[in-house]
Amino acid sequence: MALYWQNQNLTTFDRVAAHYEYIKPLRGKHAKDDVRPLGDRARRWERIKKVNNNCYVLTDGYHTGDDVFGGWGYGSKPGGKPTEADIINLSPIVWRKHKDGTETIKVRNGTGQGAHTSRYSFLDRHLPQALKFIIRNGKQFLLLNGNSYYLAKSNMIATWALPDDTPRNRWINDFTSRDDGVALTFRIDNGVMSFVDGGKPLPVPPKVRVDKGAKAKMKDTIAEFRDWAFAMYPLLPVRDYEYTNRIRQEVRSFDMEVLKSYGWGILDTFAGNKEVTRNIINDPNHDLRLHLMYAIMGETDYHLRHMFDSDEEHVKTVKAQFNRKINKACGFTKMVKG
Repeated sequence: MALYWQNQNLTTFDRVAAHYEYIKPLRGKHAKDDVRPLGDRARRWERIKKVNNNCYVLTDGYHTGDDVFGGWGYGSKPGGKPTEADIINLSPIVWRKHKDGTETIKVRNGTGQGAHTSRYSFLDRHLPQALKFIIRNGKQFLLLNGNSYYLAKSNMIATWALPDDTPRNRWINDFTSRDDGVALTFRIDNGVMSFVDGGKPLPVPPKVRVDKGAKAKMKDTIAEFRDWAFAMYPLLPVRDYEYTNRIRQEVRSFDMEVLKSYGWGILDTFAGNKEVTRNIINDPNHDLRLHLMYAIMGETDYHLRHMFDSDEEHVKTVKAQFNRKINKACGFTKMVKG
């Protein structure tokens, strides 16, 4: 099945309307559905639909707002049909012509917080040439005249597909049939396109904060532990797989009354037992002191001296990494909203 790029063809409302008239509807089982594929007729779900003389939608199919190639509902009820409002609200691209002679194009991302790669491809191939679809740092944007507009993912689904009495989960908890306002609308006036409204602010990623008060109480013992680690670690057979496996097994088989949870790696286990980790650092004779040091040093760039320009730079980097691992293992850090 071939992919068709329509960026140079579907640039105005009139061109969209003309393209609709040009395409012959599919026959066979879809003869009554007026299915008009945008490109390759084998990709019949990527189609153009006429709502009325002043509104056309371009749909990529298999979402709850498609009246032919629908999505699925959330709950025990069977699949239903979207209303005309659902079709307009949930289609990825909506072209409208207004009484004042201007035109608008409305663009919507996929529903749900997962990856919508088919929607991204559809937008990339069918937006007008003036609008460029881009992905940056895992987020989707529309680029117009050097300005980027964040195209947030939607939580909107058709009314028929709303969850019923089925218990909700974090994937569908925020679903709604009301317009969540994340679609972006652009106006074309005398051939000039400009942003109108829609969207939401680009989310700020969460930040890591260190509990400086709790860490300050262990300042001296952490310094002693670090100095001991830098002196002791080079003496260990760190390239010996059997030794590494023995360290791992000793941690896994330690008293379950002390280590109450286990992680994927050795350091993850210590991070899941932060009180134990703090006790290890404060107690020079603790049975797991060597194991904690080995786990932390093994996740630094201690072995990559050859990649640094100087010993000073190498030591500085390893100490900084060691410090971050201590923060993690002792539970000094927490994530806060951006």
